[in-house]
Amino acid sequence: MNVPPHPKPPRSLSRFIGRGGGRGILFHMKRYLFILLAVLAVSSPAWGRARRGDRADRAAAPRLTEAEEKQFFLYYYEAVRLRDQALYDQALDALLLCYAIDSLDPGLNADLGLLYGSIGLIDEAEARLAKAVELQPANWWYNLRLINLLTERKQFDRAIRLATDLQQVYPYREDVYYMLASLYAQTGQTAKAAEAYNTMERMVGINETLSLEKFRLYAQARQNKKAVGEIDRLIAAFPHETRYQVLRGDIYMQQHQPDEALAVYRDVLARDPQNPYVYLSLSDYYNATGQPDQAMDMIVTALRNEQLDVDTKMGILGKYIEKLLANQKKIDETEELFKLLIEYYPLEEQVHAYYATFLQYQGRKEEMLDELETLLYINPANEGAWLQRLQTYLADGDLPRVLAVADQGLESLPESASLLFYKAVALMQLKDYPAALAAVREALALFDAGKANNKALQSNLYAQLGDLHYQLGNAPEAFEAYENALRLDPGNVYTMNNYAYYLSLAGENLRRAEQLSAKTVEAEPKNSTFLDTYAWILYRQGSYSLAKFYIERAIDNLDPEEDNSVLYDHYGDILQASGEKEKAVEMWRKAQELGLDTGAKIEASTSPSQEGDVADPQ
Repeated sequence: MNVPPHPKPPRSLSRFIGRGGGRGILFHMKRYLFILLAVLAVSSPAWGRARRGDRADRAAAPRLTEAEEKQFFLYYYEAVRLRDQALYDQALDALLLCYAIDSLDPGLNADLGLLYGSIGLIDEAEARLAKAVELQPANWWYNLRLINLLTERKQFDRAIRLATDLQQVYPYREDVYYMLASLYAQTGQTAKAAEAYNTMERMVGINETLSLEKFRLYAQARQNKKAVGEIDRLIAAFPHETRYQVLRGDIYMQQHQPDEALAVYRDVLARDPQNPYVYLSLSDYYNATGQPDQAMDMIVTALRNEQLDVDTKMGILGKYIEKLLANQKKIDETEELFKLLIEYYPLEEQVHAYYATFLQYQGRKEEMLDELETLLYINPANEGAWLQRLQTYLADGDLPRVLAVADQGLESLPESASLLFYKAVALMQLKDYPAALAAVREALALFDAGKANNKALQSNLYAQLGDLHYQLGNAPEAFEAYENALRLDPGNVYTMNNYAYYLSLAGENLRRAEQLSAKTVEAEPKNSTFLDTYAWILYRQGSYSLAKFYIERAIDNLDPEEDNSVLYDHYGDILQASGEKEKAVEMWRKAQELGLDTGAKIEASTSPSQEGDVADPQ
């Protein structure tokens, strides 16, 4: 059964949930975890495993002949076999043959209900489960399965009636009260939910699990005094458990009573200076009161605390890593902290990942790469580490290393579309277009097979496919690939730019090219590449004045690190078409200085026989 959810606890309280404290707490936590898992488990279609224990009932009131019973079980076990092979339709047919023999078998009705539910026939599922309960009203599991289904269908009144009936049959089962409390909480019946929890508490004693459940219940109902009262009762029952004191301080913070919260935290520190959670709460306090340096000190203290488990420490690091990196005053202390964590947890890959981020932030690239290699030694299947290495080598222009690392990563992750993407990028830059095309097709095949589902990556792969097809002279295939890329990610401005530019070069569908290019300029109005493409398309359409306006905006926003030879060449063509021949020649010469062969244009424009001619963009 899917137990109706309780309201989520406040963020600052969540770290306390589920941690034992006080006498008998661990036992109760494990017990309630078992209860919850048992209730959840019955929602699966795992019928047939322990259900046919009703032989005594069948013997007491035999309805079948020996031959009929033999045939019944023959069909039944065939249904189990087919179910285990996920052949649900055939399994249903076999169960219906059983039903034709004995429609009053309660276990069969329950099994049919579960199978109908698993294939989406919910009305039929409810009818069969209700029949099973009607035939055996005291059967715990049949009732739970029906209650689960009714809860999912939001038929809470019926679910509560069934749960109440179960409580009458099983008055000493703690889990029936937990179920009732959950249903009452889901329907806003706070008082009844609380009474169910109180009944459990009278059976098992006061404990953390129940107290926090009641705290959440009252908090959701905005009955703050009762909510806080549950924490106070917990503190009174376990006065030496300082975690509950910290929780009380957190509640003060949520009630905007920082002075009272600080007094509680200081008291906890005096009594239990090794309590790691008080430092986290103090960090929240200092942040809330405008003392960021002290807040960060508390985080570092908590991370150094040996009593704090590694998962919690990794969560803290993930939350505060940016602040740790940005605090230049404490860079040395931060690095010492990372080294200490690595010493404590040498095989914890997340520690190495965060340390690699720290080293990257410090510009210590080689040390960062070494740390990533250590991480990959621990877990060769960490895709993020492979990608971080590839991005670093690609930024350095070390294309052979990109290929080597991509192939190495693919040995551990042969179905990584991301690694294949970077491999294709390197191959394309090396102008090995056929090999790059093969890598892109291999990556896209993973999406077709349902082994990858990242739409942004899939869009980029189709865009890459378009670039490759164009380089290989397959313009129609290129344009089809670009359309696929934009279908998956309509906002991919780089795909729009390339597609628009290649359309303009081919002289095809210039209206579509203009629309695409205009969107890129709107998205990034200072991107010189996008501005150049838009100006060139306008030029190809004969709109020389507008083309000149946008190419000059592109010139204004040049990136000196980029190869701008084509842009100056386009500027020259537009200037000549606008009648500014001398300036056009000047731009072509700039393009020539940057490595583009524009000699023919310069010679033609400076020849006496060409005086006054204007270039025809078409």
